[in-house]
Amino acid sequence: MSDNKKRYEYDDIFSDSSYIDINDRKLLEKRRRTPVKKKKKSRLPIIAVTCAVALICGAVAVSAVSGMFSRKPIAAENEPSDNPVVSTAAPAVSKETSETSEKKDELSFVLDAKFNKDLSRIPEKKRKVLDKEIGSGYAVLYDATADKLIYSFDGSSKCYPASTTKILTAIVSSKILKKDYVITVGDEIKLIDWDSSTAGLEVGMKLTYEMMLDALLLPSGNDAAYTLAVTTARVYKNDPKLSNEKAVKVFAELMNKAAKEIGCKGSHFVCPDGIHDDNHYTTAEDLARIAAYARTVPIVMNSCKKSHVEWELIANGHENDKKNSKASDDDSEEDTPFDDVEYSNHIEWFNSNKLINPESGQYSKYADGMKTGFTDEAGTCLVSSATMNGHTMIAVVMKSESNYNKYRHSNLLFQTGFKTYNLNYTFKNEYVE
Repeated sequence: MSDNKKRYEYDDIFSDSSYIDINDRKLLEKRRRTPVKKKKKSRLPIIAVTCAVALICGAVAVSAVSGMFSRKPIAAENEPSDNPVVSTAAPAVSKETSETSEKKDELSFVLDAKFNKDLSRIPEKKRKVLDKEIGSGYAVLYDATADKLIYSFDGSSKCYPASTTKILTAIVSSKILKKDYVITVGDEIKLIDWDSSTAGLEVGMKLTYEMMLDALLLPSGNDAAYTLAVTTARVYKNDPKLSNEKAVKVFAELMNKAAKEIGCKGSHFVCPDGIHDDNHYTTAEDLARIAAYARTVPIVMNSCKKSHVEWELIANGHENDKKNSKASDDDSEEDTPFDDVEYSNHIEWFNSNKLINPESGQYSKYADGMKTGFTDEAGTCLVSSATMNGHTMIAVVMKSESNYNKYRHSNLLFQTGFKTYNLNYTFKNEYVE
């Protein structure tokens, strides 16, 4: 490279990254070798400022902590809050939460008596006779007065409850609804299975809770079961617009909560009527527990023991039909479909439990409840109770070979149980379908 040619080299001394002639290099190097001496700064001001800041922060922290212990609660000060959760400007939310909480507390019920498995009271020989007599299915005899399970035939095994489920449905609803609570039948009755047993309820009918219990437990109305489930769930949730499907789900949760608190060990419920579902199951022993608890609920037990009832509906559900028919008559001379129809408010139901029906061939004057059941999968079932001289027995017969056998076996169980008290339980022993 020629000497007269300019050479440039990047030098990072300059902040603007310019290029310089290499002939000036010596001057730049001289400047580098003679650095400018900087005046040493004192650290005292920095230390002073730091200390001051620390003292101020400390004072603020102490004041805040002191305020936490000396400040009155927000509610006590009675001042408005910017937080909508605690603000007094939303009383509806607080009221709903309070009512819901109270209703949840109402479900904190348990079976006071412990459920034992003492089989010693029936002699071994007699137990073998009962085993041979019953032969199939599941059976339990429970002394409710002494809290003794005195006989069990496969009683802890899984079985399907069918309509005996409605005993638990009655228990749960009784914890939320009062005797005179007026229930309006809605389209939830359309949720029932096509071959369900019904109480003949129609949309728009108005009944008290006591009447609805009879509709549930005497003719075994699946329509009554769903009406009770939906109504109970809506009241429990304080949400009258809760959908039928969500309401039934809520009610099933309450059923399982109740069963657990009663002491059931092998049960799970998904519907209020007991229509078959593989996830809806129980045991004969659990049904005895449920029945024993139901006997402690007066309104439920009072319904279970009725053989026949007659009621006058609050409304038959056809009032609007009549009004619409009258309005149509004003505009037309043609007959309307409702002109010659008379809808009665009178309704009656008969109990499907033949043990408490005086006209039945298996009637016993000592029987006082409780509930029948049948599905193809569950077979024919009966949870029943009888009382003599202050002693109460509960018999559970599940998946019996026939309708007749479920009554006969129940009566044989009662007869055996009361003999342990030297009491002679009597019953009709005629064939029933």
